[in-house]
Amino acid sequence: MSSPIELGDWTRILRGKSSWWFVPEALLRLTLLYVLLIVALRLMGRRMSSGLSRNELLALVSLAAAIGPAIQTPEQGLLPPLIIAVWVVAFQRSMTLATFHSHRFENLSDGTVSTLVSDGRMDLRELRRCALPVERVHAQLRGEGIINLGQVARLFFEPGGAFSVVRREQEQPGLSLVPEWDEPLKKTQRATPAMNVCGVCGALDAEHPPRVCPACSSPEPWRPAVCGRQ
Repeated sequence: MSSPIELGDWTRILRGKSSWWFVPEALLRLTLLYVLLIVALRLMGRRMSSGLSRNELLALVSLAAAIGPAIQTPEQGLLPPLIIAVWVVAFQRSMTLATFHSHRFENLSDGTVSTLVSDGRMDLRELRRCALPVERVHAQLRGEGIINLGQVARLFFEPGGAFSVVRREQEQPGLSLVPEWDEPLKKTQRATPAMNVCGVCGALDAEHPPRVCPACSSPEPWRPAVCGRQ
């Protein structure tokens, strides 16, 4: 029968129920499994050290789940995580080869590229499908030095979660990406009185646009389009 847990039992809190001799053994286990991880990541390719795809992330999580108990549990041997690591590496490499030979399989496993912005207008339906808020797109574009949606020809959302921006060769009137509270920076943008822009998706319309945006059906107020600096 196990002993009751006491709040002030510092021996149990600090050492647990294993012997002190398990500490050097755990260090030895960690060293061996660390080397195993290095070999596994080398075999799975250089991308495991950079941006991860879904399959690569799942492989890394599987390796961590297999190795963790072998470091902390005295009853756990090193052979099971070694077998699991070999299987994970073989499975991940087979998935990589399958995606290399079949574009359709690559789309099914990793996903497809999504176009979030096209010719200065955001696709709100695609944003909802990717579970991305509008402000996240604004922040990403500001991080690229873009403060006007009219500067963007395309914004792609890659399967790995990265953003790719294609700028327009010549800036067009569009929605300002400067936050409303930053009045000094907003005043530097030149308004285009003859054009208005939807305050949500950035769709352009004439001087007297309809009440509801025809592109995104948003009832948000229209704003003057901006272009360049004053």
